[in-house]
Amino acid sequence: MKAARQTANGLTRAMRARLVSGRSGAPRGGRGFAWFALVSGGGHLALTALSGRLRAEHVLADALLMVLPWMGGRADEFARGAFPAWIFGVLYDNQRLFLALRGRVHNADLASLELAWVPAPGGASWPQWFQTRTSAVLDLLSGFAYATYLLEVGVAALALFALRSARFRALGWSFLAAGALGIAGYVLYPAAPPWYMEAFGAGQVNLAAAPSAAGALRFDALLGVDFFASFYARNPNIFGAMPSLHAAFPVLVAWHVWDRGWRWRALSLAYAALVWFAAVYLNHHWVLDVVAGIAVALAASGLVAVALRLSTAGAATAHPVPVAARVDREGEP
Repeated sequence: MKAARQTANGLTRAMRARLVSGRSGAPRGGRGFAWFALVSGGGHLALTALSGRLRAEHVLADALLMVLPWMGGRADEFARGAFPAWIFGVLYDNQRLFLALRGRVHNADLASLELAWVPAPGGASWPQWFQTRTSAVLDLLSGFAYATYLLEVGVAALALFALRSARFRALGWSFLAAGALGIAGYVLYPAAPPWYMEAFGAGQVNLAAAPSAAGALRFDALLGVDFFASFYARNPNIFGAMPSLHAAFPVLVAWHVWDRGWRWRALSLAYAALVWFAAVYLNHHWVLDVVAGIAVALAASGLVAVALRLSTAGAATAHPVPVAARVDREGEP
């Protein structure tokens, strides 16, 4: 926390110095977004601090959002592209606000559907089947995938930004769209994960059940850490399993790096497959949750691609390039 505050203070001092010296240059499209980001980040930081839930990642994310747009140029461009991810982070971190809208929790019916559609050998579900066939190697691989699924999105976004690809902006909005669809699914179709069914059975739903890291605790035990235990202890909604956003986000990456060549495709698909496996192997998700997550990612990416294409076409119609400029550009090598 101390390091995050020092970072935030340093960024704030840098912004103040740039504004005073006048060397920052106006952010792209004026300072409207810069002011909006400043108010949004500052407001979120204040409210989170007042709620007593402030963590280092809140300080860092809000500080970057407040400062980068004022730096202009590529910093402002990055902040605009990453802003949708910040919105999702706020929504996800405050799921408890939506729990009052949650419908009936699905437990036995979803488990029965899983057994009917995708049974494992012997008539068990795949999460049950894997719990009797664990290994240290699979625990480490699955734990690695489960711990880094958000990191992969961040690395892909940075790579696309460095390459000046339009897919950077598209990935940000797709991330928000998939995340919002996922949270909507948690409200409309709350579902008990496999570990809950194993612990509490198919009877009356225990809404007060404590969150669990389930099979990911084996990863913690192997490495002597409490990474997953502490992470899932903060889970605001244990019945947010359908769809699996763990399964969805690697699909977003694969979609948005697809045009970069076969190496990008192979790596992104291999990582996605490992996360899908981990979601079931670690007893966090049913196979149907994973399938739903993949479908959400594809739908979100497709919708955002269409929306951005229409937005670009509309902007081109509203602000056509002069004929002379078009001729000059066509003549450029």
